[in-house]
Formats: sequence, C-alpha cells, structure tokens
Amino acid sequence: MGNSLGLGLVSAAIWLPIAFGVVLLALGRDDQVRTVRWVALIGALASFLITIPLYTKFELGTAAMQFVEKMPWITRFNVNYSLGLDGISLWFVLLTSFITLVVVIASWEVITERVNQYMGAFLILSGLMIGVFSALDAVLFYVFFEATLIPMYIIIGIWGGPNKIYAAFKFFLYTLLGSLLMLVALIYLYTASGGSFDILAWHKLPLGATAQTLLFFAFFAAFAVKVPMFPVHTWLPDVHVEAPTGARLCWLRSCSSSALMVSCVFPCRSCRMPRKSGQRS
Repeated sequence: MGNSLGLGLVSAAIWLPIAFGVVLLALGRDDQVRTVRWVALIGALASFLITIPLYTKFELGTAAMQFVEKMPWITRFNVNYSLGLDGISLWFVLLTSFITLVVVIASWEVITERVNQYMGAFLILSGLMIGVFSALDAVLFYVFFEATLIPMYIIIGIWGGPNKIYAAFKFFLYTLLGSLLMLVALIYLYTASGGSFDILAWHKLPLGATAQTLLFFAFFAAFAVKVPMFPVHTWLPDVHVEAPTGARLCWLRSCSSSALMVSCVFPCRSCRMPRKSGQRS
C-alpha cells in the first residue's frame, strides 16, 4: 500500500473507539445504563469491523510497511503523525479490537456502577493500544505507550477489589519508571540520527556495540515491566487479584502482546543496526 498524506484505515481504527469512549464519558449517566451499554457495543463492533479491511487488503510477499499515513505534527522537532502496519502488528491490531468487543459483551450485566466510565475507559484503551502497534514515529509511539496507563489505572482503581488503590498505584509506578529509561534511549537515537524520530530510519543507523547494548537494556527495562519479567514482576499478583475480569482479559492478551511484540520487534530493529566501518564482528 502506498503512502497516504491524509487519515486512513489505521487512523480510523485508533480514533473511532477513542471517540466513542469520549462520548460515553461526557454524556453517559447511571440512569441511562441500557443506552450506554448499547452505545459501547456499537462502538466496539464498529471499531472491530473497521479493522477487517486491514486484513483483507493486506498484501502478502512484502516486508514493507503498509497502510502508511504520515503528516507533520511537531515540525520544530521533526515529529510526525506516522502510522503503518507490517505482518506482525496487523494481527495485534485485529486482536485488540476483537478483545475489546468481547470485554464489552462480557461486562454487560457484571458492571452496574459507573457503566459509562467503565465502557468508555476500555474503548479509549483499545484505541491507544492500536496506536502502540501502528506508530512509526518514536514520539507518537511513546505517547500511545504511556497513555495506555491512564485508562488501566482508572479501571483497576475504580472497579477493582478491596486493595484496588494499592494495586493500581503499584502498576502505574512500576510501568512509568521503567518507561523513563526508554525515553532516554529515544532521545539518544534522535540525536544520533541527526534529529529524526522516524523508527524506520533508525533501523539503518550505524551504532557501535556499546551503544547498541545500552539501548537494548533501556528498552528492555520498559518492556520487562510490561510483560512482566523477573525481577520486576511483583506488581502482577496484586493487579491480577484486584483488577476486574475485563481488565485482566485485556491485560493478559492485549497489553502483554503489546509488550512482547514491541520488545521483540522495536529493540531488534532499532538496536541491531549496521556496525561502523572497520568495527570487528
């Protein structure tokens, strides 16, 4: 698929569930529970259906990014609203939108208080996670990656178990602190590339072995918390026990898939770069 200067299917897959979520947060009330549930279901279903053309129109036999969208965002720092999908991220986009639909249906009668906020938070979370999978600009990726913490924190903190506040704060703190090292790595790559946040351009950067190793561990720190991996896994038992069923389903599938995909693809593409000339292999 060729480049697009405007908004396309990937943007629609991101912003449609977010738009439905904002509407539910703004207009939904507890005395309109039935209407809120149906609006959430329509939003989740529409968000899933809009990802189907991404699958049917996906071209096999090429490793190039498809459904690419690129527009200037923060021109002073060469930050772009850049999106695209490859053969890996495509499936995670479909999975995320499908699980959101399942969560809405599964929570139909279970959630009885603040239904609009619950459904709205999940729809917004769905759009943000699709943004994580499709971002081709590092700043855009980081914004989506960190923004997913907000609805997850709210979902756990409001609809969780008796110890929900502790679990939500622990989850937020662990993930945020881990991501700070990734932010340092992104800034380093921006400087090393001559002022570009283009992830695809970073793949071709000739970095030394020491820089590659340090970058790997900076990314690893953020993604190890998200997966989670030992020894930064201690937040998981609290969240798993206290979080509502929908949050556990979303986290165990989509959030873990997000971390696993990015930890395999993003660091490898960004850090396994050509060696400098004359450097021993």
